[in-house]
Amino acid sequence: MNWIGKQGARVLDAKRIESPGMKSRAVCLLLFAALLGACNEKSEIKVYRIARPQGGAADVSAGEAAPPMENMPMPGSMTAGTVPPSWEKQPLAQMRLASFLVKGENGKMADISLVRLSGGAGGTLDNVNRWLSQLGQPATSEEKLGQMAQHLTTSMGDVTVVDLKGLPAGAEAAKDGRIIAAMTPPNGSTLFFKMRGNAELVEIQQADFIKWVASVCNAETETKAPPTAAAPAMEKSDGAQIKWKLPEGWKQIPASSMRYASFNAAGSNGEVADISVVTFPGEGGDDAANVNRWRQQIGLPPLDAAAVSSAITPLKAGQTSFSTVDMTGADKRMLAAWTRHEGQSWFFKITGPSALVEREKTHFFDFVRSVQFLQ
Repeated sequence: MNWIGKQGARVLDAKRIESPGMKSRAVCLLLFAALLGACNEKSEIKVYRIARPQGGAADVSAGEAAPPMENMPMPGSMTAGTVPPSWEKQPLAQMRLASFLVKGENGKMADISLVRLSGGAGGTLDNVNRWLSQLGQPATSEEKLGQMAQHLTTSMGDVTVVDLKGLPAGAEAAKDGRIIAAMTPPNGSTLFFKMRGNAELVEIQQADFIKWVASVCNAETETKAPPTAAAPAMEKSDGAQIKWKLPEGWKQIPASSMRYASFNAAGSNGEVADISVVTFPGEGGDDAANVNRWRQQIGLPPLDAAAVSSAITPLKAGQTSFSTVDMTGADKRMLAAWTRHEGQSWFFKITGPSALVEREKTHFFDFVRSVQFLQ
């Protein structure tokens, strides 16, 4: 018998039980002693000391690494939100609060997840570089991250959104090639939303993914938008208002959460040119980085800063000065115009088949010239 068992027996044998309460405690002590005696002396006992949840990781006292995730129950609203009917619910892995699979044509797939980690969970740059590594891409810098990241306004604060592309060695293009991820501001813990899969399927699901992210964040603070409400727009400066004259033949379409406005122009053979208006607070990145990112989108190699500068053409529209660039890839062409006004950056682009973009070139620049900022 171990020490606790012997002491318990002595207490009972000495008949020192003087009250029902003491008797009850003594019986519990004896049972506890019996349980300990039944344990194999060589059994491994791991002791975890877990403090009251305050957003920090659990304190582990047995030499084990603390699990990176707070495996605490979360409010049901966290895993609610507006889930598209095409998303198939999947069994939850250890670290997931929500898990979905979406399927496209010809075996295309994308995996969607929601994870919660303690505190800031390493910071935005470290997490983005981890996702880039998963796609076989080199790490980025803090400066470039500022140009890549976009911000979704929710009732939880500004959610950082990144769109990353790359096919790691040996991966199947039907199941990999692109990650769209979002992370909430750290407030004791951080929510990570991630969609990874076939690049084309991820593009198709992008708008639904952003709506889901916004709905989950808004539900957590009990400020759900009505089901018919549009997805929250990307962050815009408070007083920024803009108007323009829409060219004939252009059709306005619902803008994703990444865009201020979206249009398309159809060709005679069913081809379509995509027109976008996007705005960011601040400078919105330097010209060389932006132009090279656009070049990559249509399959062109990057240029050095001097070559980018020589490719940029100024455009005057009333009191506003724009910079413009015209880029042609193997099967796509892009025209872009941008300006900075009252602490806000504005980007206008048209992308599509070369012949169609050439046809719409005059319309596009007329559209840019018609832009007016109102106070």
